[in-house]
Amino acid sequence: MERKKFGVGILGTGWMATVHSKGYMAARCMFWPKSRWDVELVGVCGSSPQKGQAFAERFMVVNYHSSLDDLLADKSVTVFDNVTPDHLHVEPTLAAIRAGKHVICEKPIALKSSDAKRMWDEAERAGVKHLCCFSYRFLPAVRLAHDLIKDGALGRLYHFAGTYYQDQGSFEETPAEKVWYVAGSGVDQGIGTHLIDMSRFLMCDDISAVSGMRHTYITKRNSEKGVVDVDATEGFFTMLEYSKGSTGVMQCLGVANGKQSEFSVEIFGSGGSLRWDMADPNILWLYQSDTLTAKARGWIKINCTEPDHPFMDTWWPKGHVLGWEDGHVNMLAHFLDCLAEDRNVAPFGATFKEGYEVASIIEAIHQSAAEGRKLQVSY
Repeated sequence: MERKKFGVGILGTGWMATVHSKGYMAARCMFWPKSRWDVELVGVCGSSPQKGQAFAERFMVVNYHSSLDDLLADKSVTVFDNVTPDHLHVEPTLAAIRAGKHVICEKPIALKSSDAKRMWDEAERAGVKHLCCFSYRFLPAVRLAHDLIKDGALGRLYHFAGTYYQDQGSFEETPAEKVWYVAGSGVDQGIGTHLIDMSRFLMCDDISAVSGMRHTYITKRNSEKGVVDVDATEGFFTMLEYSKGSTGVMQCLGVANGKQSEFSVEIFGSGGSLRWDMADPNILWLYQSDTLTAKARGWIKINCTEPDHPFMDTWWPKGHVLGWEDGHVNMLAHFLDCLAEDRNVAPFGATFKEGYEVASIIEAIHQSAAEGRKLQVSY
């Protein structure tokens, strides 16, 4: 079988670049028996030539480049992967689109919906494929939850409840540089984007209205430059309405002392309910009202490692679990499948369209919090 060869150029050398680089290597090996593509890391550009060179040596990248222009001029780069900090997502990705590269961008693709819309519009005009990295969609238990809901296993959906808690900012003495969302773009953009996308993916519905609140708990922190003011969002909360009549609630917190990284969702419907927790990512809990007799009703624990569970025919014998990073492996393999077979990235993968819509929802929540009222979401 003739395989289509894709060369990946990575912008960034931080920890997410490590996740993606490992992901391409694992995707190539694990999906090889049934894939129609081959992939190679052909270029990397870091914040300094030294970082780029060190990264290239570590991950066997063919070339390291001293500038974005040089990376995009490399004809062997057919896929551009932006894993830089949030504020560097827009312009480099637009430059890659204009250079004719297929594009992958970590979430959030932009901090403003207007910028996200530009990215989506330009990618569509250029005819390149585009992926926004909502990787949790590609964990077996999450995909199984989506499939069950899509098939009507929960009946009419009533309510979504989701939380994403982290504790990195819990202590006042922690320097600002050590709290990722202080130096970054807040928990709303960093982890709230995942929660919003998860709700839309599992509910198979759009969010139509929001009533939000945001909060900063520690307004001053020590830093390398002395005491600094902090206004980054540390608490991000919202009530939701969906277009088909369901409701929802979301909570994101960066000062959840003792919660290192806890991401969990529950969905309730007329025919049953389900729940999932990232702390045990292979397990899906399912309750169905019409199962057996009333005396036998209860929650079923599904260990999503059977060969007929999503993705698992590619991985290990049943009973052997996948980890957080394997969602990225499955996501990147999906994108490469779509390139090789000229298939749509959506609906299973998130495109820049979904990235734009999530950005629009976040802006509506911000406005709702500022005005103290429920707002309709405009896309």
